[in-house]
Amino acid sequence: MTGSPADPRTWYARAAADMTLAGRALDPVEPLAELAAYHAQQCAEKCLKGFLVSRGVPFRFVHDLGYLVHLCQKELPEFAALEDAALRLTRYATESRYPREDELVCTVEQAREAIGLAEEIRTFVMAH
Repeated sequence: MTGSPADPRTWYARAAADMTLAGRALDPVEPLAELAAYHAQQCAEKCLKGFLVSRGVPFRFVHDLGYLVHLCQKELPEFAALEDAALRLTRYATESRYPREDELVCTVEQAREAIGLAEEIRTFVMAH
């Protein structure tokens, strides 16, 4: 998958790929809930960054969806509706990717919820 980081379509295409991976990670025989939640978060992150690119808004390369929603909200106040979803998804950016003493245990139900939140953000961004 190639494309320019200055082209929002590149960001949206990668977001779609992350959503596909999130769904595949919830294979009914051997679900990988942490990976599903991670890719859901990545989908939302790339959608928000794609929106910012489309508006020419510079941003730091972070996984903090609250920060990204805040920047989007400066461009379009309606993004305030995504604050809760963004805050709930942000934790999956790193907690599920690295081993920890107090390791996050992500259930299949939580992963499904993360996918739903990411889809909410993706649908909103694509409509705007």
